[in-house]
Amino acid sequence: MIRTIVLDLPGVPMRAVLATYPYLFAGLLSSAFVLLVVRWRPLAAHRRMMIQLGLINVPSAILLPLVGRDYWYPYRLGGGGLGVEDALCAFNVSAMGCLPAVLLFGERLIRPEGSGPKPQRLLTCGLLGVGSFLVQWSLGRSSMTSLIVTLLIGSAVLVSLRPGLWPAALACGLGFPLLYGASVKAVLWVCPGFISSWTSAPPWGRLLFGIPLGETAWAAAFGVFWPLLAGYVFDLRLAARIPASNHSHAGQVPQ
Repeated sequence: MIRTIVLDLPGVPMRAVLATYPYLFAGLLSSAFVLLVVRWRPLAAHRRMMIQLGLINVPSAILLPLVGRDYWYPYRLGGGGLGVEDALCAFNVSAMGCLPAVLLFGERLIRPEGSGPKPQRLLTCGLLGVGSFLVQWSLGRSSMTSLIVTLLIGSAVLVSLRPGLWPAALACGLGFPLLYGASVKAVLWVCPGFISSWTSAPPWGRLLFGIPLGETAWAAAFGVFWPLLAGYVFDLRLAARIPASNHSHAGQVPQ
């Protein structure tokens, strides 16, 4: 006898749950994808790096409400302006941000053995980024424009500090929008009403292949920025060839 599993809460159809909390569903779906990819990656160093990159960005979730009513305003669990969904979003996009470079360059993407995040570098970049965003926002720019310009400025500075990572930045700038766009389309396919969360007028609210233009533009800017930040904070490098030591130290090279 074949039993059918019904994913409904007592007295509440699952369709109604998804329609009410699509932002939460998006976060859980992306988290499942991240964990699947992390488990699948053969290099332990890449797995650790993806998780660490996700975790170091979780505190930025408190800033997500600033990208608020002038761009989007999703319904959160509990109905507040900040929720667990924001933490999931911050973790997921940051854990996936370097994935195109990891897939494309594999063992050429290395970091010194035993190296960890440089907190002072991360704090400096974070404070400068928040400052840039707030200055632009206070001058009347939209929150999404302020965020994208901040990412582009940060990318210009970081590529001067880590010029060897420009191929990784280019790969993620092209690949991450596709990856992120696919995840947004998947959520919209299941929860078509989620599109109402985006409240921005054109240009950022204009739909491109069914996705707000602001999401695609942000994903491209973030994709360029994130591997450069990873290079600065984690001493990530792109080797000209696969180091022989990587066969014994997966994804890492001696200092």
